[in-house]
Amino acid sequence: MKLALRSELLFTTFTALLTVTPLAAQNLVPNGGFEDYDHCPGSYTHDKADFKIPGWHSASAGTPDHFHACSRGEAGVPYNWAGVAEAYEGQGYTGVYAWSDNGKSYREYLQCRLTTPLAKDSLYHIEFRYKLSSYSMYAIDRIGLHLADTTATLRHDKVLKLEPTLAIVQDSALTLRTGYWEQASMEYRARGGEKYLLIGNFSSDEDTRFYKIQFQPIQEAMLAHSAYYYIDDVQVIPHNAMPVEPPSAPVFLAGEVEWDKDYVLRNIQFEFDSYKLLRSSFEELDQLVGWLETHPDTNVQFSGHTDDVGGDRYNKELSFKRAQTVAAYCTSQGIAPSRIRIFSYGKSKPLVAASTEEARQLNRRVEARFVE
Repeated sequence: MKLALRSELLFTTFTALLTVTPLAAQNLVPNGGFEDYDHCPGSYTHDKADFKIPGWHSASAGTPDHFHACSRGEAGVPYNWAGVAEAYEGQGYTGVYAWSDNGKSYREYLQCRLTTPLAKDSLYHIEFRYKLSSYSMYAIDRIGLHLADTTATLRHDKVLKLEPTLAIVQDSALTLRTGYWEQASMEYRARGGEKYLLIGNFSSDEDTRFYKIQFQPIQEAMLAHSAYYYIDDVQVIPHNAMPVEPPSAPVFLAGEVEWDKDYVLRNIQFEFDSYKLLRSSFEELDQLVGWLETHPDTNVQFSGHTDDVGGDRYNKELSFKRAQTVAAYCTSQGIAPSRIRIFSYGKSKPLVAASTEEARQLNRRVEARFVE
C-alpha cells in the first residue's frame, strides 16, 4: 500500500476521407475520463476501499489514486502530490504505481466493467492516455491494458501475471515524449465475452526497463524510487458504432481564393511526429508561392495543426514548427517574411474527431488564410 511506500521511500492528403463523429457517446468504458466522482478526492489513497470512482476499482490490494480539479488538497488538477499535470481531457484522471526499485514488485491496477460485453469477432478501437508524473524519479518503458471475461480481485499488491491485450513497450524507458500525455491504442477483434478492463504494468521488475531521471531534486518521497503514471481518457469503441459524414473544410486552389478564409493545404504532408516535409509537398508549395508572387499586396497567415497523439504543449510546439516550415519554404523562394504570420493550434482544432490513422493523417495539416 502507498502508506507503506511513503514510510519506506519517505498532421496530408485531403481527399474524400470520411469524418467520424465524436466517439464519447459510444464508449463502452464507464466514466472513461474519470470525471464523475462520489466524493471529491482529498489526498492519495491509503486503502483500496478508499478508491471510489463510479465504474472503477482496484484490481488488487494496490491503491490507485483519483485526481480532480474539484480537490483543494493533495489530489487536485493540475497540482497534486505526484506532480503537476493538466488532464488530457476534462478535469480528472487517475494514477498508478507502475514500478519501484525496492525489489518488492509493487504494482497498482485500475479495473472497470464494460457497459456491454464484447461480441465475438467484432472489431473495437481501444485506447487510453498515460503520462509520467513530474515528481517520479524513474521512467519505465512499458504499460498495458488487459481485457478479460472475469474480474480480478487479488489480495496482494504485486505484479498481475496477465498477458496484456494492448502492450506498449518502447525502445527506451526515456523518450522525447516522456512527461507528455502519450497514447496507447489498437484495433482489436474480440474473442467474445470480454467485459472487464485492467490498466497497469503487467511485466516483472526484471523485464521492465527503467531510467532514473537525472539532475532532478526529489520533490515527493514516495516517488523517489518509483515510476508513477497518470491515466486518462480510456476508450473501447465498437466499429459498428461509428457513423460517418463527408468533410467540409475548403482546400487551397490557385485562382479560387477568398479573403479571410482558412484553406487546407491539402498536399503538404509531414512525417509522423515531425515537421519535416515529405517530397510530395513541394508541388503544392510551388503553386502557393506562385500565387503569392502574382498577388504581391496579399499577406498570408499559416496555422499549424497536429493529430491527437501527445500532450497539449508538445503538439502546440510541433504545430508551430510545421507552420514555420511552410513559411520558411515560401521565404526561401523570395516571398518577403513581412508578408507572413504564423499561428499554432496543436490538436485543439481537428478536422476529424476520431482516433483512426486516417483521421490523424487528415488532422496533421497546415492551413492558409489570405489577408490584405
